[in-house]
Amino acid sequence: MKTISFNVLMTAIVAVLFSSCAAQSHVYVPERRPVAVVAPPPPPFAGAIWVGPEYRWHRGKYVYVAPHYVRARHGYAWAPGYWKQHHGRKVWIKGQWRR
Repeated sequence: MKTISFNVLMTAIVAVLFSSCAAQSHVYVPERRPVAVVAPPPPPFAGAIWVGPEYRWHRGKYVYVAPHYVRARHGYAWAPGYWKQHHGRKVWIKGQWRR
């Protein structure tokens, strides 16, 4: 029962945090979630780049996006996403292609 109450409380806190910043480029979370370590399999095609892990906002909740291969963009390098401390909270900065 305590676990259910705690989970309901944490869900409510996260919902309040997300409702105030859903339109912004940063998503605030109360704490960093553990990330599963995934060894990349062999590339499925030439020029494949291993991307991830990432997080994204989907249907009112923050979801983990497993690492995967994407097609490389000529003249660009992939900069992975990362957690950053911002005003006392953890912020997820999305990965992006950079020149």
